[in-house]
Amino acid sequence: MNVSGKTGFIVVIAVICIGVIVALATVVNTYPSGVPAETIDWNLTLIGNGGNELVLTFDELKELPSYEGHGGFFSTVGMKYGPFECKGVSVKDLCALVGGIEPSNTLWVSALDGYLMVFTYDQVQGDILIYDPATLREIPHTDLKMILMYEQDGALIPGDDGRPLRIAIVSSNGGFLTEGHYWVKWVNKIEIRTPDR
Repeated sequence: MNVSGKTGFIVVIAVICIGVIVALATVVNTYPSGVPAETIDWNLTLIGNGGNELVLTFDELKELPSYEGHGGFFSTVGMKYGPFECKGVSVKDLCALVGGIEPSNTLWVSALDGYLMVFTYDQVQGDILIYDPATLREIPHTDLKMILMYEQDGALIPGDDGRPLRIAIVSSNGGFLTEGHYWVKWVNKIEIRTPDR
């Protein structure tokens, strides 16, 4: 190889190395929690039973007091997902921002893809059946909490798993699964209603 060929080869290697360094710097640029620093353009609309409305950006939601717990779910055909480490905002706390939820209310959780799940007051309070991950048999529970999750296993929720916001049923001690239809993906609206509305 002549001098000109060696110089070209060195330039190519240098360009590749710079590209790798830039890529690594992008990956390393994270928040203190270890979650990649990136802008999430997403709004959550909260609607109270009286019609009062509040719109929160993703960043504003993350500034609210958070809850961390463990939870997972299974599909209608028995596929198991998790348990995951989940971080998000208590759904009860979100309800409180627009007047709170009463025993006579239901909670309508809507997703960007058109999916809608209606929760009872008791379910919002954590009264949801849980199952043993190994046998899928019902087991007793104590401290369940419904959260609007924005981090899963220390990172942003993967896109196919509902990024950026997903309902999750969690507990401080974990070791259980719930039915998957509760885990609404791509949540963009939460509305408190009375049954006759």
